[in-house]
Amino acid sequence: MRIILASKNRGKLREFQEKLSKSGIEVIPIDEVKKVEEPSETGDTFLENAYQKAVYYAKAIGEPVISEDSGLEVEALGGLPGVRSSRFAGENATDEMNNRKLIEELKKRGLSESPARYVSFIVLAFPEKKGLWSEGEVRGKVITEPRGDGGFGYDPLFIPEGYTLTMAEIPLEEKNKISHRGKAIDKLVKLIEEIKKW
Repeated sequence: MRIILASKNRGKLREFQEKLSKSGIEVIPIDEVKKVEEPSETGDTFLENAYQKAVYYAKAIGEPVISEDSGLEVEALGGLPGVRSSRFAGENATDEMNNRKLIEELKKRGLSESPARYVSFIVLAFPEKKGLWSEGEVRGKVITEPRGDGGFGYDPLFIPEGYTLTMAEIPLEEKNKISHRGKAIDKLVKLIEEIKKW
């Protein structure tokens, strides 16, 4: 089975490939398949954004498409950056810019850390059929001193519960077992396996 990933993010691609290849599913990034104009993310929730992208690309390409929307919710910031996680510091913000803004926002409040959680919502859409969706989360805290050079996004600032290492310091294989995306992918794989039995 071949599924197109509606993302050019190579970090996400590695995580999906590492998990789905074990079930005999090939994951191809969308930019290697077809040039399609990106839809705008207008949803108020992670699930809405993932659904919009998956359905849009599945119809445009004519193949099954996985879309994932995820982000960080920081308690001290009232749940921000939330659905704007990838654009926290502006529309074309880099990971470094977003991390810097998060650190600034915490320091403005006199904080060096805050409880937080990573959330992930994944939608698998088929061109002519209904799709599947799953979710995952990992709780922990964010800090104001970046550590580690693995992972991407807010990983250098996020320490999962039960760990002293940031997500950027945890090896990929271990990270995939505990991460929000890893949990959501595991749930999705189970749903796909059920479909294969039909």
